[in-house]
Amino acid sequence: MAREKVDALFFSYYEDIDKWHNDHLGEGARVGVTGLRPDGGDDMDAAGLQARMLRQSVSIDGHHYDFARFLSWARHGTTAEYRRYTPFAPTHLAGSYFRSLLGERGFDVRHVNLADRTTLAGLGERYQPRYVMISTTFLSEVARIHDICRRVRRIWPDAGVIVGGLVLIELYKSVEPVQFDRMLRAFGADAYVLTAQGEETVIEILRHERHELATLDLPHTLVKTPQSYVAVSQREERHFGLEETYVRWSKLDPATLYHTVHTRTARSCAFKCAFCTFPQLQGPLELAPEASFEAELEELKRLGSVRSLIFTDDTFNVPPERFKALCRILARYDFEWYSFFRPQFADEETAQLMSDSGCRALFLGVEAVDDGMLKRLGKTATVAKVDAGVAALKRHGILLHANFIIGFPGDVAENSKKIVEFLDRHEIEFFYAGPWYHSPTAPISKDAEKYGVQGKYFRWKHDTMDVEEATALEAELQRAPKTSLFMSELTQNTLWGEILLYSNGYDLADARTVIGAYNAFTGRDNSSSELRVDPRIVAVRELLGAKPLPVPPGVEPARAAAPSSPATAAPMERA
Repeated sequence: MAREKVDALFFSYYEDIDKWHNDHLGEGARVGVTGLRPDGGDDMDAAGLQARMLRQSVSIDGHHYDFARFLSWARHGTTAEYRRYTPFAPTHLAGSYFRSLLGERGFDVRHVNLADRTTLAGLGERYQPRYVMISTTFLSEVARIHDICRRVRRIWPDAGVIVGGLVLIELYKSVEPVQFDRMLRAFGADAYVLTAQGEETVIEILRHERHELATLDLPHTLVKTPQSYVAVSQREERHFGLEETYVRWSKLDPATLYHTVHTRTARSCAFKCAFCTFPQLQGPLELAPEASFEAELEELKRLGSVRSLIFTDDTFNVPPERFKALCRILARYDFEWYSFFRPQFADEETAQLMSDSGCRALFLGVEAVDDGMLKRLGKTATVAKVDAGVAALKRHGILLHANFIIGFPGDVAENSKKIVEFLDRHEIEFFYAGPWYHSPTAPISKDAEKYGVQGKYFRWKHDTMDVEEATALEAELQRAPKTSLFMSELTQNTLWGEILLYSNGYDLADARTVIGAYNAFTGRDNSSSELRVDPRIVAVRELLGAKPLPVPPGVEPARAAAPSSPATAAPMERA
């Protein structure tokens, strides 16, 4: 069968499937947690992160399951169906954006929303691309970037391999040039786009062939030559404004999209928090005009298959008056939506507008519940303002997921008690609290000497705490609140996991049943024979059976056989 010729395959997410147990892969199963540090550095960081991941995962008969694989096992008796439960199932923005942008210019681009080493071979049998484009934005580990680049090169040896995305830019800004060059050589791509936009570069690349790359005028791009990687242009790139580049959803095939999609109304962030590198990676803040926002909603309405929207704006509700205008526009459409949110800017009018416009749940970057810590973190909030905003949101029935940082310079153990008190006071539905991640490019690095900061990434200490104490506090917080349920980012049990459930017809009680069952069995080994009949697992099995989650578009049925001793008697249907 002839392979389909396309201009490009665009990969927005590539999973390290071998982090977790995959009983459905049979002899192809592997287990190992590697490459956890962004600079590919010492094993002490990897060991610490692995210990946290395993403590926050569910162990069954000595095998570790993340959130998605646990749900697959509970419902189907095998991990084979885990992709329908992964929080990365909804359609990512980068792939939709470039499909729309490039499609308007006559290029045939296919978006691969979910990929791992087991799915690449099937794509190789189906497609013959001129280029393979890999976004690193969701690839937080160097090992995953290396893995997909090398596998793609073996499967499509004649295709040009182009790598971009925020993690690549973070690496470019944070590691030593010699080390960065070693990484690029190890990845082996043909070009690396070192800008958060890159539209002009991508368009120009697709207009030419792989052997012509070194001759092109590509701003902010390193191109492979026989000797090394070189910058082929010194000029600034042409800016593609949000008023012209909103996604033309109606031109995309509905069959390739999940019923929940990511989109945006802004680039970058209005704030400069001391711990965050996002504004540096994204560049100046840019807001889409209200007319463009409404035009995109019209596109989604014409498409007809999308029900839920996830806004990826880092500060969706800032400026506040613009946000109110966006809510009034959203109220004219029949979408439910989710977003990141700054609670200090919420009031009764805003919360009412949000509720009326379809807001279902929010991610609150609270970070700390101490005014001194909020100031050190570079947050513009106070505890009193956050309290008032959260109370308004709760009064209007909006579900909340709160996020906290443990161990930022100046932090002390007593502050963790304040987190618990805050969660209990407001009866926040879900939360995550984890150790500070010290990026060398974050603004706090300028004050490293002031706080006695040593180390970086997940290997650090300072005058008031070290990463070991922060990790211990994280473990204590997991079950400390009275009602709020812990969501582990390390096991893909995040707000996006909640959204996956909500957008598929689950209410809060349903979500708490599913997530509560997962949490109940983390941190210890469990017997499959005991779990199989545990009332909490039975409840999850029945709920997932009554409200089945769809298989994400583009995901083919698992080819490997199911395990010989399934955990449940549930049929392996794909309804």
